[in-house]
Amino acid sequence: ATFFPFNFHPQRSVMAEKRSPAGCSLLGLLFSAVFAHLTLCPFTKVEESFNLQATHDILYHRLDLEKYDHNAFPGVVPRTFLGPLFISLLCSPLVYLLHLLEASKLYSQIIVRGCLGLCVTLALWRLQQEVRKLFGSTVAGLFCLICASQFHLMFYSTRTLPNVFALPIVLLAFTAWLQHKHGTFIALSAFAIIVFRSELSIFLGLMLLMSLMGRRLSVSRLLCCAVPAGIGCLALTVGVDSVFWKQLLWPEGQVLWYNTVLNRSSSWGISLPFSVLIQQSC
Repeated sequence: ATFFPFNFHPQRSVMAEKRSPAGCSLLGLLFSAVFAHLTLCPFTKVEESFNLQATHDILYHRLDLEKYDHNAFPGVVPRTFLGPLFISLLCSPLVYLLHLLEASKLYSQIIVRGCLGLCVTLALWRLQQEVRKLFGSTVAGLFCLICASQFHLMFYSTRTLPNVFALPIVLLAFTAWLQHKHGTFIALSAFAIIVFRSELSIFLGLMLLMSLMGRRLSVSRLLCCAVPAGIGCLALTVGVDSVFWKQLLWPEGQVLWYNTVLNRSSSWGISLPFSVLIQQSC
């Protein structure tokens, strides 16, 4: 017997191969859960401010970079504009229509967050489809029910945080890993790590290590995929973000340096009750 992440030998039942009648219902359940949280809580908090404001500026100020909010409020460390650019591209027709109708920008905000939630939901659904092929319709159905019942996953699916921008990419990378499409997995992993979240190198790196140890991926194949993917993703984020920030810049690299090497993550802020408790104890 072998440890299944290294060698998948699932028994694909006839039910797993066929489209389940409950499939549309499960997809509707995921959409409903995500958009219910969005509707009940349409406003945002400070951690989401950069990406949400960047999306606003791209949609409304377009090429007039001087009016962009980050010029006056850059934040503790710079963040990438690639996520806001992608979401702006998706929702720009609807936002433009709202602009013509002179509707409140709150509706634009809901559309922006809804597009992000749509990306997360479709990525979850793509992963579910692979789970269905490998383990059957019962496991796939339970997967959807568990996802829909998790408050944090559904609530944060529409929140414009770097983690959430990275989430659909990681889900697609995980799907590619299950399919043993190592080139796709490496490319998506490189994009998520280099552009959005460098800490993902631990999680995705361990998955890659499992493929290497299981001899499903050779070192030469790894290098052939990883080197061009890494260079391409780095060139993309540096090229785009340097234009917006008006200096040669790799945002996620600077975040990694600031939080890990300089160990200055406390500059993001500390918990007030905890700090008061320390002061009173002293």
